[in-house]
Amino acid sequence: MASHSSDATASEVQRIKALLSRGLLTEADRRCGRLLAGSRHDPDILCLASEVALGLGKLEQSVQFLRTARAESREDVESLIDLGLRFIRLGYRSDALSIVSDVTRYEISRSELLDAIGSLLTHCGKPELAVSFFERAVKGAPADPGFRYNLAMSQRMVGSLVEAESNLDVAIGLRPDDAEAFLARSGLRIQTCEQNHVAELEAAVDRLRGKRASVPLRFALAKELEDLREDRRSFAVLKQACNAVRSSLRYDVTEDVAVLDALRRTHVRSKLLEGVVGARGAECVFIIGLPRSGTTLVERILGRHSEVYGAGELDLFPSVAIRAVRRLTGAPVPKREFVDRSLDVDPTELGHDYLTAARSRVGQASKFTDKLPSNYLYAGLILRALPGARVIALRRDPMDVCYAMYKTLFGAAYPFSYSLEDIARYYVAWDELMKHWADTLGDVMLTVDYEALISGQRRVTEQMLRHCGLEWEEGCLTPHEHVGAVMTASAAQVRRPVYASSVHQSRRFSNELEPIANHFRAHGISWATG
Repeated sequence: MASHSSDATASEVQRIKALLSRGLLTEADRRCGRLLAGSRHDPDILCLASEVALGLGKLEQSVQFLRTARAESREDVESLIDLGLRFIRLGYRSDALSIVSDVTRYEISRSELLDAIGSLLTHCGKPELAVSFFERAVKGAPADPGFRYNLAMSQRMVGSLVEAESNLDVAIGLRPDDAEAFLARSGLRIQTCEQNHVAELEAAVDRLRGKRASVPLRFALAKELEDLREDRRSFAVLKQACNAVRSSLRYDVTEDVAVLDALRRTHVRSKLLEGVVGARGAECVFIIGLPRSGTTLVERILGRHSEVYGAGELDLFPSVAIRAVRRLTGAPVPKREFVDRSLDVDPTELGHDYLTAARSRVGQASKFTDKLPSNYLYAGLILRALPGARVIALRRDPMDVCYAMYKTLFGAAYPFSYSLEDIARYYVAWDELMKHWADTLGDVMLTVDYEALISGQRRVTEQMLRHCGLEWEEGCLTPHEHVGAVMTASAAQVRRPVYASSVHQSRRFSNELEPIANHFRAHGISWATG
C-alpha cells in the first residue's frame, strides 16, 4: 500500500508493528489508539489499527477500520487493491469484490495492476473473472513469466487445461528454473511415452541440484515417472523430495497426535451439547476428510444439484473459532490449550460468526458446501455451533490415502505428509478421532468410502443427497460437467468423468510403503493388499 504516514509518525508505526510481531497486543492497541487520534484519515494507520484489532479478536472493529481506509483511499488504485487483499484475509469477499468493482471503473493499462486485479479475483474465488485480466496483463507484457504463470493457473482452475499447458510452456521458456511452473504443468494431464517432460525435468533437477527450488521439480518428475509406470525410479525421486522438505521443517508429529487424542477425550457429546442452542445452520454441508481422500469429488457431485452452491475450501470455521478463543484469552494459545478453551466459547455466537462470514461468499444459496478437509479438527465445535448442519466424512483406503498425501507438495499445510513414519502415526490418531466423531455426531455425520463412491456412484450419491435433505437430480452423476472453478490440487483430475485408476494405486509401491504397513499392523489398521 502506498505510504501516507508522515516522518513524525513513522517510528511509532514501526514500534507498533514490533509489538504486534511479539504478541504484545494490549500495548500495541494503546499506542495505535493514540496514533489514530491525530491521523484518523491516514489509510496506512487505519490498516495498522485493523491488524491490531484483528489480533485482539475484534473482527468487526478490524473490518470497520479497513472500510474507513477504503473511503480515504478513493482513487488510489494500488491502495484499493491492497485493501481488497486485506478483506480477503479477513474472509470478507463481498467487500473485496466491491473494491474490484470500484477499481475496474478506471482505465487501467498497466500490466502489473491488471495482474493484481486478477490475483484479487482469484482470491475471491472468481478465477473465471480473473482470466480476462491476466490475459490483458500478458498482452501488455508478453515476456513476463509471472503474468504467464498466473494466467495459466487461472485457466487450470476453470478447466482450460490445454491453454494452461501452452502458457506454462511459454513461462518455463522465459524462466527455465521456475520449479512451480514445472510442477503445475506436470499435473495437468496423464503423461505418455510420446508426450512427457521427463528429460526436461531431469535436466532442470540436475541444474538446480542442492537448491530448495529443486524440490517441486522432483515432485513433478516423480509424478511423470509414475504416469510412465517407472515405479522404482518414481519413488526414489519422490523420497528425495520429501526428505528435503521434512529436513527443512521444525515439526514433531507427536504434538499433532496429542491434539487429536485430546479432541477424543474432551470433545464428548455431553460437553458439546449440554445446554446448547447454537445457530442452526441447516444450510451448511461440511465435507471433511484427509487431503486427497475425495472431498473435491464429493463437492462437485453435490454442486451439480440445483439447490447447492459449492463454496470450496472455506477457511472460515477455524478462523472464527480461533478468534473466539483469542477474545477469551486475550492472546493466541497453543493448539493443545485451544482444544479445552474452545469449549468455553459461546456456541451461538460462534455459529453466527461463521454464517455471517460464509454468507459474504455464498450469497443466499439455500445450501452450500464447505470442503475444507481439516474441519475434521472442528467437527465437535461444528455440531455445537451449527446443530442443523450436515457433515459428510470421506474415508479412503488407508494405504492409498497415505501414498496420495506423500506424493503431494502441500507447502506449509499438512507437515506430517513428508515422512512415511509421520504419516502412519498421524493416520492412526486421525482414524481414532473419526471413529469418535461418528459416535458423537450420530445422524449429523455420514461416512462415505471413496472406493464405494467410485464403484457405486448412483447409490452413494442418492445416500448423500438424502443425508443433506435434497431430492434426486440426474446431473449429480456428471460432476465433471460442473462449470465452477476448482481451486485445489484436484483441479485437473475432477474435469474427467469419475475414474477408478487411482483406486489401490499404492499396491504398485507396497515394498516402498512398508514403513507405513508396519505401523498399521501394530495398530490394527487394515488396507487392501491385492
